Amino acid sequence: MKEKCRLRRSADFRKVFKEGKKFLSPHFVLYMRKNILRQARIGIAISKNHFKLATRRNRLRRVAKELFKKELNVSFKGYDFVVTSRRAYPHSNISKVVKELRYLITKPRYVNI
Repeated sequence: MKEKCRLRRSADFRKVFKEGKKFLSPHFVLYMRKNILRQARIGIAISKNHFKLATRRNRLRRVAKELFKKELNVSFKGYDFVVTSRRAYPHSNISKVVKELRYLITKPRYVNI
């Protein structure tokens, strides 16, 4: 993912958390906020408390980034997104994680923003 498509500074994350619209799923939260840029940016915050192993957290980050590139980057230019975890996901099934993240990421399309 390109450097300019990522949220890097903690101030950017705070703005999205404070002023953004929130979309919930059982295990994840998607925050969305309009920015002044002409491109969508994403930040991913997966808690170590929810996913103890770094390999699981990194896998979730990769999945979220890939879905972002396919789904949001095209549809929502000019928005910042942050994906966070709410609680741990069972270890066995990454395909359910992908389904849940895809649902969460496509949900804003159907909401008047």
